[in-house]
Amino acid sequence: MSPTTQMRGGYRARQRTANVATYIILISVAILTLLPLVYAFFASFKPLDELLSQGAQLFPEEWTTGSYQEVWELGGFQRYFMNSILVAAGVVAVDFLIASLIGWMLARNLLVYGRALSAVMASVLFIGVGTATLYPRFLIAQALGIDNLIGIILVEVSGMSVIHTFLVRAFVQTLPPELEDAARVDGCRTFGVYRRISLPLMRPILTTTVILAFQAAWNNFQIPYVFTLAQPEMRTLVVGVYALRTGGEVTDPYHLMIAGAMVVIVPIVVVFLLLQRHFMRGMTEGGVKA
Repeated sequence: MSPTTQMRGGYRARQRTANVATYIILISVAILTLLPLVYAFFASFKPLDELLSQGAQLFPEEWTTGSYQEVWELGGFQRYFMNSILVAAGVVAVDFLIASLIGWMLARNLLVYGRALSAVMASVLFIGVGTATLYPRFLIAQALGIDNLIGIILVEVSGMSVIHTFLVRAFVQTLPPELEDAARVDGCRTFGVYRRISLPLMRPILTTTVILAFQAAWNNFQIPYVFTLAQPEMRTLVVGVYALRTGGEVTDPYHLMIAGAMVVIVPIVVVFLLLQRHFMRGMTEGGVKA
């Protein structure tokens, strides 16, 4: 056997070993990530006494949907679910419009002070508009009379639209401008080019931003919590789960909290499964060129 053949065989053996080790690590991480969710799913079908006495057991001895019924009907989750839907839909719609339009215009240098705007937006990413500015934003919303679901939507969008705009800009910079130029030659105006030509081409990255916006809005706790302290009827699902901690007659109603948490998780999983094939494509293509 020649030395070259031996080297190739050794390289392939090392490559197979590395692949096996990689798969073992990835499978282990996946199991550790999914195990709490699987446990919570089965625990949500246990009555409280069994959950407290045999909490370490994975499968329930007595299957019951009573926790879901109590959470949905008595815990007010019907209203909270609709509030979450309205907030998530509003955030996705507003963020979609802002990120797609401004990101496209920045990528094509259609704004007079585009570079200055990009610098301001970049500084916002470093400074952050999180906890430190939440109370001032709440006071502004209160002064404007929108300390309600509309205010929650606008405040949440203000915290996420910057990064989504940069993702869209990076993606649009990878697209050839010839189609847009041809549309302008045919008499299409700027907004028409955006709507008819660029928007369909931005589908992968916009699907990514939709998933990210929906996930952030659906799971957001801090902003809805601050806005609904004095108005419990406007709570979202996440805040409603937290309210179960002290809102019931039973001390620490873990069975209700777990059932409520599962109600929160399911829509996120469904949305991701429906749109996952576009998600990675949008993330990778949007990161090609900054």
